Amino acid sequence: MCGGSYERFLNLCANHRIFLWDICPVQKGYEANIYLQDFFSLKPLAAKCRTRIRVCRKCGLPFFLNRHRKRKVFAAGLFACGFFIFFLSCFVWNISIEGNTSISRPVMMEYLMQQNIGYGTLKRTVDCKQLAAGLRNDFPDLIWVSVKLSGTELAINVKEHIDADMHAAQKVPFASDLVAEEDGTIVKMITREGMPLVGEGDSIAAGDVLVSGEMAITDDSENIVSYRYCTADADIYIKTTLQYHDEFPLLHDTAEYTGKKRYGFYIKLFGKYLGADLGIDTFETADIIGKEHQLCLLEDFYLPFSAGILQANEYRITAKAYTKEEASALAEANLQKFLTENEEKGVQIFENDVRIEISATACQADGVITVIKKTGRTVRTEKTDLQQEGTNE
Repeated sequence: MCGGSYERFLNLCANHRIFLWDICPVQKGYEANIYLQDFFSLKPLAAKCRTRIRVCRKCGLPFFLNRHRKRKVFAAGLFACGFFIFFLSCFVWNISIEGNTSISRPVMMEYLMQQNIGYGTLKRTVDCKQLAAGLRNDFPDLIWVSVKLSGTELAINVKEHIDADMHAAQKVPFASDLVAEEDGTIVKMITREGMPLVGEGDSIAAGDVLVSGEMAITDDSENIVSYRYCTADADIYIKTTLQYHDEFPLLHDTAEYTGKKRYGFYIKLFGKYLGADLGIDTFETADIIGKEHQLCLLEDFYLPFSAGILQANEYRITAKAYTKEEASALAEANLQKFLTENEEKGVQIFENDVRIEISATACQADGVITVIKKTGRTVRTEKTDLQQEGTNE
């Protein structure tokens, strides 16, 4: 806009509801942005204010298409690109699995491959309800499964049994006893179902029946007239000992990094790899670290194109001997790892009597660890040949 009265012109635009934005002064007047449909309404207003209007630049899709209307190859390329993206959207190009701990991802992926589901599978051939039901049936540890197709991603969310003992009890539909799994002394016992045959303070041996699933029914004369059977259920904690042994040589191989690095890159198209290692194969021994990124247009619209970078760090294997301090620290670390693994299983460490001895060639740790742990293994009850509560055996 140049010449005339700018203030009057802008007021007239406001009164006629003509929207102008990004108004800024220039050398000969003002510049602003305006919509195409409002531009044709400016001519009478500009005549009143004796203001001249000149178009500096045209932006937007209609002008872009008009400017490139003669580029037929470009238009065909846009159409082909859109059709190609639409074609790729009909397949599964990413599979995410969440919530699995005991069941690894490779196991789940192998199961999906057996069901003819994988990368590049047609989405219309994937029945989410049937797949979820199959996962629950074939993996008993899964208590909840959700399968959802979103974009080109197959999202699988699962939940596993937290209490393995409770799950094991639920899977016993027959009359059963609880027997000891190792020797020890009972320190605590809570019986929920069944006939307890031992009590707190009793010494037990492996294989002893602790809680019987067979309960005798007697008459007034204390004579057994029948038996009632159930699934024995109890929490039994015993004090027992674990034998610990750990031995390793002082002379060992260690990796020393030389500081030399090599890089490589690759592109994965439809599951096939194309790339260059840039000298990675020249290293005799090396650690290779890779990072891969899959192309994703939107949040869940993955495409079968990935790019990755490889980094190789050269190292050499040399023989080295532990010092007494290093060997003792390593033996102590192995012992603590053993104790931690048992504590994670619910075992309580009561006493630790492990000694570490270092000779000229090896380090050895031996001893006994006193623990308090839960015991009780389910076995089928051997029924007595008597009449049971109105039924004949």
